[in-house]
Amino acid sequence: MNTRFSMWLSGHLLVPRGESKYARLRLVRSAALIAIVMIPLVLALIFMDGMMNGITDKYILLQDGHIQLHVEDPLFDSPRDVSSIDPRLESADYVVSGYGIVYSRDTTAEVRIKGVDSSYFNENRMTQLEFTGEPLKKEGSLAAVMLSTTIARTLGVEVGQRVAFMVVPDSSSSVVRPVLANVTALYDSGYHELDSSLLFMNRDDALRYFPKDRNAYTELLVSPDHVDDLGEIVSNLELSLDENFPYATWDEFNGTVYQNFITSRQVILLVFMMILLVAGVYVSSIAQEMIQDSMQSIALFKTLGATNSNLSRAYFCSVMVVTSIGLVVGVSLGLLIGSQIGVLLHWLGNSGLAGLQYYLLDFRIVISWRDILAISISMLVISSVTVRLSLGRIRRISPLEMLQQD
Repeated sequence: MNTRFSMWLSGHLLVPRGESKYARLRLVRSAALIAIVMIPLVLALIFMDGMMNGITDKYILLQDGHIQLHVEDPLFDSPRDVSSIDPRLESADYVVSGYGIVYSRDTTAEVRIKGVDSSYFNENRMTQLEFTGEPLKKEGSLAAVMLSTTIARTLGVEVGQRVAFMVVPDSSSSVVRPVLANVTALYDSGYHELDSSLLFMNRDDALRYFPKDRNAYTELLVSPDHVDDLGEIVSNLELSLDENFPYATWDEFNGTVYQNFITSRQVILLVFMMILLVAGVYVSSIAQEMIQDSMQSIALFKTLGATNSNLSRAYFCSVMVVTSIGLVVGVSLGLLIGSQIGVLLHWLGNSGLAGLQYYLLDFRIVISWRDILAISISMLVISSVTVRLSLGRIRRISPLEMLQQD
């Protein structure tokens, strides 16, 4: 009987009858405001995950790879040979890396020089780049380089022109070597931070300026489904080739970027939780309004034998149903808008606003269902606690309240 009464009262509160127009508008308004809170949270989560994953992919595919095997000589005849040893590996490229200063007539830029051959730009890497010209095409005796459009604008050079370098080939050497190079192509990865420092050079040229015993290594790319198996993959390679390799993984040689992402994500999720706490306080105010408007009815129900637990259960269910409806609507609209956010980001990227150049706006939309579920559950838990605290007011309403209200 008590359960049936609670269900009846809850239904009456959710679907007010008679002249309770204000009560109906209050419920719609409350659900709408909860939805408005959830929409930007879902959009921010989609943007955060998409941008961080996009930046990570660019650093891995273009700058460092998933795994670096620090062996001075090539381990494989071609980049694809490694997949026959372990199908989890997509490519293995022998590269040479160093640092230098590139300069034109008017200005200079500090760069990381990465020596690669044409096979380095495979299908995966091509998805991260846009080219102008012919990458690293060797003509004559000059070194062939590919600059980013960001560096080219800084130096004021174009494809076919020449640039000069000051290269320090080894950290133990104080001999600075001048280099003259021909710009064969320009690239654009879409991420200013990476483009402003990364320069590609023909590998044969790079080996002339950087000693391979200190600057050469084999760079491995792993299929996206197996990025958590890097140590196991290296062990399998060592077993197959019967040789032990000194190696490093992407989260080690990009430790600063990796830790910054983790810290940023934790801070953003903490901000989300604070927003949800504020939203939970608002949900509790819904319960307080419903109780305030129903004090005479609550007193009457108590006079007729209803217990505090019956009344609290009914009001709790009503408020949580309204909260759940607003939550579902907000998350759904957030996902719908988020799936089309790429159009807006593309427009922003082409707007030329100076402040946006430091953000990656061209990335694959990523929906983290686990995080969305966590935020939704957190919202329900916080709301249920705040509503429970608000419903304590029901215990303080006396049946005599009915007489005072007349």
